[in-house]
Amino acid sequence: MMLLDLICADCLLEQIESKKVTEQSEHFVPVPFEMVNDSGIYNFNCQKGHNSISYLINIEFEILFEYGLNALADGYYREAISSFTSAMERYFEFFIKVILKNSGTEYENIDKIWKQISKQSERQLGAYLTLYAQTFRELPMVLSSNKEVPFRNKVIHQGYIPSKKEAIEYGERIMEVIESSLIPLKKLYPDLTKDVFDNYGYHSKAKIILEKQEKDTGRELNAGGVNILTTISVLAGRERHDIDTRNGNIESQIIRVLQHRNPRGISLFNQQYPENKKGKASR
Repeated sequence: MMLLDLICADCLLEQIESKKVTEQSEHFVPVPFEMVNDSGIYNFNCQKGHNSISYLINIEFEILFEYGLNALADGYYREAISSFTSAMERYFEFFIKVILKNSGTEYENIDKIWKQISKQSERQLGAYLTLYAQTFRELPMVLSSNKEVPFRNKVIHQGYIPSKKEAIEYGERIMEVIESSLIPLKKLYPDLTKDVFDNYGYHSKAKIILEKQEKDTGRELNAGGVNILTTISVLAGRERHDIDTRNGNIESQIIRVLQHRNPRGISLFNQQYPENKKGKASR
C-alpha cells in the first residue's frame, strides 16, 4: 500500500500567521497521509479538522516507480513488476518529449505526435532508441531481449508469479535503465527538462482542474503543492548528494519505504543560514 505524505496548507498558514516560528525556534506540524491516486489531487481532513487540498509536484514515472517499491515491500511481486515496467515506459515518453521540445516542436504538436504512438509500446521504444542515439551518440541501456523482456512478458501476459529475488533484480534493472538516461539528460538540458516536467507533471493537470473548480464554485481554494521525494526524481535527484537517504539499491529502498510509513511531522524554521561560498545568504 503506497501512502503519500502531504501537507495541510491551513496548518502551515496558521503557524506562519501566529508568529510562533521564530529565528531560534521550530514548530512541529503533523503530516497527513493519503493513498495514491491517478489525478495527483488529494482532498483530506487533517488532524486539526481542516478540509485541505494538496496536489503533487511530481510526474507519472516517479510515482509509478515508487509504487513498485511499495508493492515489493508488501510482498506483491507481480504488481511490482507491472509498476516498474510502466515507470520505464512513461520515462521513455518523458525523454521523447524533452528531445522533441529541444528541436523546437511546440507542446501542441508534441501531443499530436505522441498520440500517434501512445498505444504502441514498440513504436515508443523505437522512438526512444533513435532520439537517444541522436542526442548522446550511443545506444541507451534497455532491457535485455534474452532475459528481462521474456521475464516481463511471462509475468504480465502469462500470469507468472515472480519470487522476491526476481522482482528485486528486475527493479534494479529498471532503475538503471531510467537513471542512466535521466541523469545525463538533466545535465545536458537542465532548464528544458524542468520545463517539460512542469508541462506534463501532475501539478499542470491539477492547476487546470482546481482553477475550474474555483470558477464553478466561485470560491477560492487553498491548495498546497507537495514534491514527494521519490527514488527517481527529476527535480531532486538522489544523485546530487552522497548522504541522500534514497541512495542505495532496491533492498535499501524497501527499508526506506517501510520506515517512511511511520507517523511523523514537518518542522517549520525561520532561520538565517550562513553565507554560502559565493557570498550569498540563503534561507
